[in-house]
Amino acid sequence: MTRQVYELALEKKMTRKAHLTSLKPIRPENQPDEWETKALKLFENGEKEAVELIKMDGELNIRLMRPFVTEKPCLKCHQHQGYREGDIRGGLSVSLPIAPITATLEPQLIGSTVTHGLIWIIGLAGIVFGTRKLHWNNSELMQSELRYRTVADYTSDWEYWRALDGSFIYISPSCSLLSGYSAEEFQRTPHLISDIVHPDDRIIFDNHTGFYGNEKDAVQLEFRIITRDGQERWISHVCRQVYTPSGEPLGYRASNRDVTERKRIENQMREQATLLESEIAERQKVQEALSSQQLQLQILNHSLEERISEAVAELRCKDQMLILQGRQAAMGEMINNIAHQWRQPLNNVGLIVQNMGDAFENGDLTIEDMVAQVDKAMDSIMYMSGTINDFSDFFHPEKERLPFQVDKIVKRAINFLSSTFARNFIHVDFKEDHKVMVSGFANEYLQALLNILGNARDVLLERNITDPLIQIRIFTQKERSVVTISDNGGGIDETILPKIFDPYFTTKEPGKGSGIGLYMSKTIIEKNMSGTLTATNNDYGAIFRIEV
Repeated sequence: MTRQVYELALEKKMTRKAHLTSLKPIRPENQPDEWETKALKLFENGEKEAVELIKMDGELNIRLMRPFVTEKPCLKCHQHQGYREGDIRGGLSVSLPIAPITATLEPQLIGSTVTHGLIWIIGLAGIVFGTRKLHWNNSELMQSELRYRTVADYTSDWEYWRALDGSFIYISPSCSLLSGYSAEEFQRTPHLISDIVHPDDRIIFDNHTGFYGNEKDAVQLEFRIITRDGQERWISHVCRQVYTPSGEPLGYRASNRDVTERKRIENQMREQATLLESEIAERQKVQEALSSQQLQLQILNHSLEERISEAVAELRCKDQMLILQGRQAAMGEMINNIAHQWRQPLNNVGLIVQNMGDAFENGDLTIEDMVAQVDKAMDSIMYMSGTINDFSDFFHPEKERLPFQVDKIVKRAINFLSSTFARNFIHVDFKEDHKVMVSGFANEYLQALLNILGNARDVLLERNITDPLIQIRIFTQKERSVVTISDNGGGIDETILPKIFDPYFTTKEPGKGSGIGLYMSKTIIEKNMSGTLTATNNDYGAIFRIEV
């Protein structure tokens, strides 16, 4: 705005110089000269105007200066600078040469006091005109200054303008965010910016700040600083020299950006790259070793199918042997049961025959007595024949799934073991349910029940349980048949509970158990009949649960 007023005054040929200045100038070109400094100090002491006739460049000039007083509208742009209404912000200085005026009026007005009055009128007219024009444009200047200062003060990067002597003409407030030091501290102590540079980077930075290229060159540098609180931060620095329109150097402006996070990521990436290269090298070694082993594996795998087939066949053979052993063990149990069940009927038949012989010798045998004794003997023989049929049905192989009534199979199992239960005073508590049906293999289901009941009997006898009891319950749950067999034998040791269904696992003394009974029961229920067989403990003993 000063330049516009000055050009206007020159155009009207009313002034030689117009200057906008302040004791605290923002721009270097607004620095006051000696006369203006004195005038500004007078304004602060209450003077309203400064006028003086002095020589400038050997010529006599009238110098007039009036203050700029902060008014309420001015605060919109200058309040952030700390000004209050009524404060002196600066002044407008105007210089008017006397020679052109006196040369024109000298022939007519030499020696006249009118000459002086006219000079004053002309000068004051130019001053008033220029002052009004300047005041009119002052608002635009303040708005422009506000815009540029807002951009500079609110940048996130650390911006500054440094003079040729190293002092700071401007430094943005964001310097405190990056370094912890305020702009005022840097302006009071210009070398502070070098002091906070990391010792390992200080020589590079100091050499850099002493270099000036041409105005087209932007110089870049990265270095570390130590913040006020002792943190180490990486700074990306870009600067270039600045000039006046006439080409005179004004120092240089610089921009500092915090790139600590970028540096951290770069370091991590370098470390990861190093690790990756090491891993790649290691993998290459492993790959070479694998290639060698791959050839060996191909040779080994060449006959893998054959070995697997042989192994599967061997496993099937072992399963068949286990099944056979289970059948044989069951057969031995059945034969023993047959012997127990036949003993009483055979004794009855022997007594009948003996009684008939004695009666015949004594002449007491009548036809009626003989018929009655023969009927009794035939009843015993028919009972033994029925027992043979039951056991032969058990060993008869089944080829297809058929529906059967669960409680009937349970009753058959109880009947097979009834003599050994009775001989050892084992009470069997069985509640029937005729509605529960299962589709499957009845004889295999029976064998599974016999194995579980036999194990329960053996535990009760081994532990000498007083009042030994086996409870059997039949019911339906979620459309599946359920049979539970529990005893009061004290339960299964928790450490071996997960192993009881393993083949050849037994807790009995050598020669008293094969260890395949429960394994076969689980195989029958789960593989052959698609059910489940589990074992748990309660407060009294073990519970076996069959679901099909």
